[in-house]
Amino acid sequence: MAMKKGKNSVKNIKKKVSKSKPKKTKKIAVKKEKKIVIDTKKLLRLEEARKYVIDLAGEKGLEVFEFLIAKGEMEENLLAKKLKFEKANAIRKFLYKLYNKNLVSYRKVRKNNKAWYTYFWSANPSKLVFIIQGMYEDEIKQTKKAMELNKAEDFYVCDICNRRYDVNEALQNDFRCKNDGGVLTHMEPGKILEDKQSRIDFLNKKLNELKQLVK
Repeated sequence: MAMKKGKNSVKNIKKKVSKSKPKKTKKIAVKKEKKIVIDTKKLLRLEEARKYVIDLAGEKGLEVFEFLIAKGEMEENLLAKKLKFEKANAIRKFLYKLYNKNLVSYRKVRKNNKAWYTYFWSANPSKLVFIIQGMYEDEIKQTKKAMELNKAEDFYVCDICNRRYDVNEALQNDFRCKNDGGVLTHMEPGKILEDKQSRIDFLNKKLNELKQLVK
């Protein structure tokens, strides 16, 4: 009898397991990132934006960046042909410099089971906006720190080249400029603070202009 009970109990357990329904897993909603639309014409008219790209990747790099913005995503070989590069290899060094700062991105596609990939490149103008914005914000931060220091220090300025000296430097050089021998004149802290505040106001104005580029 003990054995029968054991078998029956095993059967009952199996029935319970078969009847129990698997728990439903909750679907996690993934939020799609909102695409940022930039007024690229105004962006590329900004002197700071153009200078940044040229310093990063040269005049040719700027040409590549502007072309991708205007034409959209393009296959690498076709891009090289359109911009009159001899080979795709010649344009890659500019693309990679831009890619290192996320100003361009790529996707690769393998066609017809071939061993190599075809690369398609596109521009990311919004990244340039954020880079320039960061530059403005950093300068504002540093200028505010300098203002705090200037409140407690005296400065002397050369009457020829406008180079500034603190008190110790002025004393060491007998109140003469190292560059051209000009006389060092005492500069009121108030004037220095006024100049720095003007710079902060200018940078805040530029920040507002940047924000207007985002649609």
